[in-house]
Amino acid sequence: MSSQSEVDEQITDSVTQTNTSVIANGPAMGAMQSYLSQAQAQGILFANMVNEQQQQSVASLATTMECAKATLSVQDSKPNFFTQPQPARRRPHSDSNNNPT
Repeated sequence: MSSQSEVDEQITDSVTQTNTSVIANGPAMGAMQSYLSQAQAQGILFANMVNEQQQQSVASLATTMECAKATLSVQDSKPNFFTQPQPARRRPHSDSNNNPT
């Protein structure tokens, strides 16, 4: 070093390399943040899908249980499968050629 105001070339080279490294990492960091936010959004999407399936399963089970309860309960005030009159069954009528009509 010849004078006090000059900076050593090794220091300027290391500062230049550090600045170049930081600038070069910018696009990679932006892409990484984009991928991270996409992964988080997709994770929330899957969690919501699982929750919705669970809710549908519970609603389906509750509906099935209510239908079974209504079908199997025998109450005079409420018509159900057992208390409703069954429609009269018609016997098939056949003509002289034995063709059912």
